[in-house]
Amino acid sequence: MRERNRQLIHILLGIFFMFILFLFGRTKLIYLLSGMIFSGFLLVNLILLGYRIPVVSWFVDKFERREAKVPGYGSAWFSVGVLLILLMIPDIQWEYAVITVLALGDGLSTIIGRTGKIRLPYNPVKTLEGSLAFFFGSLISGIFIGWYAVPLAFLCAVAESFPIFLDDNLMITLAAAALFHLLFLL
Repeated sequence: MRERNRQLIHILLGIFFMFILFLFGRTKLIYLLSGMIFSGFLLVNLILLGYRIPVVSWFVDKFERREAKVPGYGSAWFSVGVLLILLMIPDIQWEYAVITVLALGDGLSTIIGRTGKIRLPYNPVKTLEGSLAFFFGSLISGIFIGWYAVPLAFLCAVAESFPIFLDDNLMITLAAAALFHLLFLL
């Protein structure tokens, strides 16, 4: 239940970022994300020093993974992932698409993957059901980029499933940026 709620916030935060991008543009969203990341680091530092911060501490208590390295770990990487999307992909339709993949694909993969039974042979922490949920959930990005959603969803689902030392929010972002650059900038 806790993880499902956490992933629902993950998805809603992605929708919020897309809404800000639509209303105010890339530059304002970059400013917002930069401020959020900076403020988040300060708040995490205070929490690690033992301070209880209204609202922030409540969110950490209710939604943070118990095994998280530091409070706000997942939220920080998600925000960094969205910021990198805006900095590495110079096309607003692709930015919308990749934020959709990062929010919806990744959120659904965790929600569905946790109940999955078929473990991936190269990463027993992940399930086939989670990877399929990621892929099919990410296809909605086709609203923004048409048929390019298929290779985007596939590549990002594969990137998210690999046992790499980088956070999956970063892996998804890097895979999507690499695909965009291979398709349009080479």
